[in-house]
Amino acid sequence: MLEAYPQDALDELLANVTLRQGWDFSRMNVLRQPVPWNYTDVVARYLRPGDTVLDIGTGGGEVFGRLAGSFGQGLGIDNDPQMIRLARANSTAGHLRFRVGSERLETVPEAFDVIIDRHAPFDLGAIAAHLKPAGYFVTQQVGERNMACVKAALGQPASPPVIRREAFPASGLRLLAFLEYDVEYVVRDIESLVFWLRALDCAHADLDGAAALASVQALNRVLAGNVDERGFVTNEHRYLAIAQRAAAELRLAGGHRSGRRDAGYGTPRPPAGGARGPSGW
Repeated sequence: MLEAYPQDALDELLANVTLRQGWDFSRMNVLRQPVPWNYTDVVARYLRPGDTVLDIGTGGGEVFGRLAGSFGQGLGIDNDPQMIRLARANSTAGHLRFRVGSERLETVPEAFDVIIDRHAPFDLGAIAAHLKPAGYFVTQQVGERNMACVKAALGQPASPPVIRREAFPASGLRLLAFLEYDVEYVVRDIESLVFWLRALDCAHADLDGAAALASVQALNRVLAGNVDERGFVTNEHRYLAIAQRAAAELRLAGGHRSGRRDAGYGTPRPPAGGARGPSGW
């Protein structure tokens, strides 16, 4: 990858690089430092075959579909009708449904055993109201320092944190784990970088990636000082939160959900006997 390109090279890239379909970034060629958790692995620990699951911000159903074999019935929602059309077209699982809806869950009358959310807005009050007793909420969110060098080059300020530890108690959700990482992230080739920037818009991210592709001067400002022999070097900042609906049933003899032992507050610790819990990341 070069630190600067001419306008005709950018024009050719824009003509040939494919557009994002749904929320699928698998075509990108990247390197990332090791991270302390994998979102789908964490979510899978909280799923059981009979569970009902809500996926907020499902996109094209890419992650929800990969998890579909671990639970009973699932509903994916997204505020973008185009995403929902794609999710329905992509899905081959008969127990998954998809519906247009926002983080306020106004189109969702049901209650769920587990609610998940990857990189989408959420309303903790609505989540607490739509969880069954002792149900779980698992979310991964993009951190405010994500892609810091790109935002700096474009003059786009960092957004405030989208998730805070102290917001959970007031919602009636008991916070079981709150984790964070900020690691180096390398995009290996210019085609992947153009695809990535083009895919990020203000409707789905906190960065207007198109601004970096509006002219070759803008692209070269992003590249300047951020390219080495591996490619374009930036950072990935993420939060993970796991919470449980507070319920009187948990304090009654025999009130625990079958096979589950309370994972406890604060620092995650392994549950006994293969039960759910935020361990082993």
